[in-house]
Amino acid sequence: MPEAHVQVAKFMLLAWVLKIAGSGWGKEIFIFYVRNFFKWSERTSKEDNGPVDSSRKYKLMAVKSMMAFLESFLNWISLTDFWSNYVWLGAFVLIVALIRFLNVLSYPEKPWVTYMQKTTLSKNQISIGDMLNRCPILNEIYSPPLLWGRNGHLQTASYGLFGHASLIRTYDCRHVVKLSDGASVVFDVFEPVKPHSLRKDLTLALCPGIANTSESNYIRTCVHYAQENGYRCAVLNHLGALKHVPLTSNRIFSYGGTEEMEEVMARLHELYPSTRFFCIGFSMGANITTRMIAKLSSDGLQHRIIAGLSVAQGYCATSSLPLYHNWENGRRAYNYLITENMKRLLRRNYDMAVAPHVRTGLIDEQHLWAATSIMALDDSYTRRILGYENVEEFYRDISSLSVIPKIKIPMVFVNALDDPLIPPCLWHPVRELAATNGHFGFVLTKHGGHLGFLEGSSIAPNSVTWLDRFIVELANSVAVAYYENE
Repeated sequence: MPEAHVQVAKFMLLAWVLKIAGSGWGKEIFIFYVRNFFKWSERTSKEDNGPVDSSRKYKLMAVKSMMAFLESFLNWISLTDFWSNYVWLGAFVLIVALIRFLNVLSYPEKPWVTYMQKTTLSKNQISIGDMLNRCPILNEIYSPPLLWGRNGHLQTASYGLFGHASLIRTYDCRHVVKLSDGASVVFDVFEPVKPHSLRKDLTLALCPGIANTSESNYIRTCVHYAQENGYRCAVLNHLGALKHVPLTSNRIFSYGGTEEMEEVMARLHELYPSTRFFCIGFSMGANITTRMIAKLSSDGLQHRIIAGLSVAQGYCATSSLPLYHNWENGRRAYNYLITENMKRLLRRNYDMAVAPHVRTGLIDEQHLWAATSIMALDDSYTRRILGYENVEEFYRDISSLSVIPKIKIPMVFVNALDDPLIPPCLWHPVRELAATNGHFGFVLTKHGGHLGFLEGSSIAPNSVTWLDRFIVELANSVAVAYYENE
């Protein structure tokens, strides 16, 4: 075989290993090498006769170094013995697959921040750019835990496992608010353990993710860190989600219903007349928080809610429908797990949330328990309980994307690039909106998964997540900007 062909064959092997290990270098280096190999061969004898382009020279040196490494590797291991030994082959395949799964070749980066660079502000209006620029964490590299932290699936799975799960401290006060339909909205208040640095009364109003409560580990972690930094925290417990609190109406929470959170805000308004609110929503709770802020922009609470934060939101339920039914990035599996979790919640609250509707014929119980996707469950239960003709109408009505432009206070949206549940096509419209609307900022992290955002310099993650630190820094920045303009 000609020497040139041997060299290309060796390089194809190296490029292939890089590619299947999850690195984008493999394809790029191979194309660069093939395009220039024969040119380099022709110029080899001429390099001493004239100057060589420096960038081409450095690339050539890099390629030659890797080729030398590959040649040494192949000389060290006899190919005949290697491929005939199935143990070695199996180990090689497993190692490469593990490297790809763990995404260890993905290097940490600073978050990408998007906001309108030039905007005209009215008097007493807070600049979103100033708010974000006051957050040092956005200028730091977000470093997930070593080995496993760069995998979005592991980050997503770990958000409910790590954190302050063993904290003994519980809520300081539990409040119950009755709605017109008989539902009892339960929310917990956690008082700060030390004064805020500004000596102001500030409250974080938290809306957790689907079927989550103040007892969820990631909420505990966030609340604990906020308390230590001088913030009162009020956390909505979604209807039916607390194991030992029975329902008092014939329904559970809905994905876009803002009634419960609005009542919580109204009660907090009465309980703490001098406080200012920073509203934060997580995943499904971010959808609720966004819709609520859009509604309250013309309400009396507007001057008391000084900013909002959305974390890991999907923004448009209609657009997500086809995405959650395909297997790309495992979304179909997540869809099934979320559906099973919702069915467990309904079984636990069967006497109030299911049985009455079965008796009236509104719900077909067999179809309900047979559902293996959120869409099927919503079609057989949720949209019927809420009075919608079909799932599409229900999803259009509960999505926040169409109401975001109505928001008139500063609001920041956070998503992770490796979130297996929220692909870029769902958050991209909001990123574009942030670039053209002075009220909004968009923060994209390279890693973090869905509500994970764990960080650390070793395999074990820190007890405080990147998200916890960002929330407190952003809240501090919002408070400083607000009281400077007051």
